[in-house]
Amino acid sequence: MKPGISRKTFNEGSGFLTVLIICTLVSIGMAAYLSTIRQQTMLSARSQTWNVAMAIVEAGIEEGLEHLNNNYTNLASQGWTASGTSYSRGQTLADGNSYVVTIDNSDAFTPSITAKAFVNSSVIARNRLECGFFAAGNLTLGNETVARAVRVKCSKGRGFTAAAVCKHNIDLNGNGVLSDSYDSGDPNKSTNGRYDAAKYTGDFGDIATNGGIQDSVGVQNANIYGKLSTGPGCPVSIGPNGGVGTHAWQATHSGIQPTYLSQDANFTFPDTTMPSVSGLFAPPSGDVLVAKYTFSTNAVTTASFPNPQPTGGVATNSTYVSVNTCPSPAPAGLTVSTVTVLTNTLPTPLPADLITNYSTSVVKSSVYPTQGSYIGGVTTNSGTKKYTYNHIDSQSYSYTLKSYTYPSYTYTYSATGTNVSYTTNHFDHILAANGTNYAMSLSGKTYVAGPNACLILPNGLSGAEDFTIAQGASVLIYAGGTSITVSGNQVLNPNGFAGSFIVYAAPSVTSFTLNGNGEFTGVVVAPNADLKLNGGGNSDQDFCGSMMVNSIRLNGHFKFHYDEALKRTPGNGRFLIASWDEINPY
Repeated sequence: MKPGISRKTFNEGSGFLTVLIICTLVSIGMAAYLSTIRQQTMLSARSQTWNVAMAIVEAGIEEGLEHLNNNYTNLASQGWTASGTSYSRGQTLADGNSYVVTIDNSDAFTPSITAKAFVNSSVIARNRLECGFFAAGNLTLGNETVARAVRVKCSKGRGFTAAAVCKHNIDLNGNGVLSDSYDSGDPNKSTNGRYDAAKYTGDFGDIATNGGIQDSVGVQNANIYGKLSTGPGCPVSIGPNGGVGTHAWQATHSGIQPTYLSQDANFTFPDTTMPSVSGLFAPPSGDVLVAKYTFSTNAVTTASFPNPQPTGGVATNSTYVSVNTCPSPAPAGLTVSTVTVLTNTLPTPLPADLITNYSTSVVKSSVYPTQGSYIGGVTTNSGTKKYTYNHIDSQSYSYTLKSYTYPSYTYTYSATGTNVSYTTNHFDHILAANGTNYAMSLSGKTYVAGPNACLILPNGLSGAEDFTIAQGASVLIYAGGTSITVSGNQVLNPNGFAGSFIVYAAPSVTSFTLNGNGEFTGVVVAPNADLKLNGGGNSDQDFCGSMMVNSIRLNGHFKFHYDEALKRTPGNGRFLIASWDEINPY
């Protein structure tokens, strides 16, 4: 008997199957959706952990930078551990995360800071990310710690890189106005550290302004032997006899040499806020045995960098040496050049990679060939006494010849004062090396006895001060008030190096007067002061060094000579980050 299936039963079965298929599809979709949510949650958790690691790295960098600036002379302090020229410290945070920061001071001018962060991952972030929703039940944990590391290079930069830098307008009106350069640390580019136009006039007399559209630069008929930099959109005008560029270009051109005008200037002015005078004393008076030097050009060249470094810097000279034998030990910068030599004569001694090249011809002869007169085998012709072989007609030799080239450095600096006489002089104010003093005014004579002296003058510079700077000495002056005046006969600076006499004018100083009266050598930083110079007659008023002011307006015969030695002198500010690289933490 064959039972029949009613239509009602068939319809109910079809409906059940349809519901089952729909439920299956909904379940698959729900599982896929839940798996996607899980994966996104894990990715988000891992991303958060990754970002937290970088935040902790930055905290380590900040701590290292703060320690470097505040304790540079004693880095093995405040919990830091020394290992040679490296100083390290670790910190564990309240949440269990940690970091280790290391200062590498092997290069005192560009120290580096490395920070490594170790972050504990959340349980969600440690779940291994699998492909496909079907792995939702696999909760095998991965690494529990995320590590990231960053190394930064630090530098104080070069504080004074142009003859004149200002915030706003530049007006170089007058005749005989020029800007060029010399190098007080190179006897080939100066005489006893001083500017000497008969010996060298360089093309680094750069003029710059941060001014933009609302400001202007009038070169007029001045000659800027260097580059002109302005802020974006700053209008620039130039007279028919004016020029910006190198000496060689301006000898046959007027106007602005291509690439010597840029409009992306963004100079940073040092902080000239007056330091506190609390606990400081006025400089003492006394008698000093002063060395009087009879200057002569005395260029000294050595194979090693002089220590201590002479005031005004050292010029590095590089030449390249080529030899046929690899030097041992191999010097830094060694390069190897390889050439192939082809000769018809057997070289002596025999090179290790000698290759003999043969020119042959096929010969058939009834005489068996002499050993060495052929290459390959000798074929005996069947049924005859004739022999076939490759006869050597000629031969040549080839081999590789290596040469080694490496840089060789010598150092040149200006040694002055070869003839010295001593006199005992009385000074009303004596500034000691590495010391800080203050005075309301400087009447009489002031003597700077050593390097890194600091003087705070709340009432500023009047131009009547009389400074004598000892050989190798230097002074930084903080000048207050509302105006400053400096003049050429105000400072006796036998060093020649402009960095030996630096003036920081307080933000309250709005006027800067430069009197001629001879050559002034130094650096003046007056961020809010307007420089107005009115020269007369045919004399030249020379400013040797660098200045940073609010604006410049000239009317007369003024010449600016930038001291290239300032480029080799680190700035006096704080260490700042010069480069940032994420590295492998392991």
